Amino acid sequence: MVNPPSTPSAPPPWLPAGAQRRPRRWPTVAWLVAITLVAVVAIVGWLRPLQDHKPSASPTFTDQQVATAKATLCTAFGNVDHALDLADARSTGSSDPTAQLAVATSTRQVLDAGSRYLLAKLAEEPATPSELATAIRKQANAYQDVVIGYLDGLNYSDPVLKSAGSASNEATDTIRRLCK
Repeated sequence: MVNPPSTPSAPPPWLPAGAQRRPRRWPTVAWLVAITLVAVVAIVGWLRPLQDHKPSASPTFTDQQVATAKATLCTAFGNVDHALDLADARSTGSSDPTAQLAVATSTRQVLDAGSRYLLAKLAEEPATPSELATAIRKQANAYQDVVIGYLDGLNYSDPVLKSAGSASNEATDTIRRLCK
C-alpha cells in the first residue's frame, strides 16, 4: 500500500485564507512594563533623599520619678555591696582548701550576679540621674572584669585586676556619695 503524498495542513478555519498566525505580543509587553516599573521604583528609592530621623528630645521625668529611680538603684547597690561584704567576711581565717574554694566561688557569684542585677535595675529605671547611671555601669563593668580575671587565673596583684579594682573603688565612692 502506498501512502498518498502529504499535503500541507490547512490553516485553522477562523483565520482568513492565506493569513499567517502571528505570535502574541501581550506577554512580552506585560513583561517589559513590569521590568520598567521595578527599575523606576528601584531608582527612585536609591536616589530619594533620606528622611531626617532626629532622635526625639530626651524624655523628661518628674522629680518623683527621679527620686524613685535613685532610691531603687541605691538600694540595689546596697544589696550587692552587702552580699560582697558577707562573701569577703567568710574568707578570713580558714586554711581549709575546700573552704577557700567555696569562698572564692561565692565571691565570684556575687560579682557576676551583682553586675547583672545592677544593670537590670538600671535598665528598669530610665529616670536614673545620669551621674548615678554612669557610676552604676562602671561598677557593673568592673565587677565583670574582676570575675573574668579570676576565672582566667589572675590574682589580685595582676595589673588587669588592679585596674578593675581601682575602677570599682572609684565607682563605689561615687555611688555612695550620690546615694546619701
